[in-house]
Amino acid sequence: MPGWAERAAATLLPLSRATTLVAALREWFYTGRFFDLEARDGTCELCGQQDLRYHFEIENPGTTSSLLVGSECIKRFEITGIDEQGQRLDADATGKLVDRHRRGLVEDARKQRVMTALMRLGQKALDFDAWDFIDFVDDKGAFTPNQVAMIFWRLDSAGIAYRPTDWKVRMRRDSDLGQLRTMKPAAFKRVIAALTAPQRQRIAEIEARFAELGQSWR
Repeated sequence: MPGWAERAAATLLPLSRATTLVAALREWFYTGRFFDLEARDGTCELCGQQDLRYHFEIENPGTTSSLLVGSECIKRFEITGIDEQGQRLDADATGKLVDRHRRGLVEDARKQRVMTALMRLGQKALDFDAWDFIDFVDDKGAFTPNQVAMIFWRLDSAGIAYRPTDWKVRMRRDSDLGQLRTMKPAAFKRVIAALTAPQRQRIAEIEARFAELGQSWR
């Protein structure tokens, strides 16, 4: 079975002027256009890798050919690109640009899942104002612990599936930590599932400091 370089050569050479893979790769560049397929059913048109969710476009201006590929292929083959100002980038800078674009796609998908869950809850529970919470997170960037605990409880009660890690929890203020400290065990467990690893570590450190004093934080 051919390796990724052989598969890439078989695809790229017919669409390029050069006759070797190394030379052909120099003809191609990353256009800065990228797409979310919304499901892991995409295939890299360069190396054949399957189960891709995100596509990134590369183009050969000499042959006017284009391919939709995975982000790793752009970095692996050191394909260069252009930035938002139209300046040509080297391979390292292009790799960083692709990573930034991919992070943006992942973040957009996360926000979409959160909004979809909120809207579905609003449709099922007429007393729940989904737009109020959407406006709040758009303005603040994250939900308070109490908001997350309540929303997760409502989503669970309504039988609506969601990813706890999609929901950013605000923990910058003393009042946010106060909400966690006084939260009932079931609600606390729901919120913990949404916290990032650094946030969980912060909670563990607070609990350890109280334990050293012979006290319980909660």
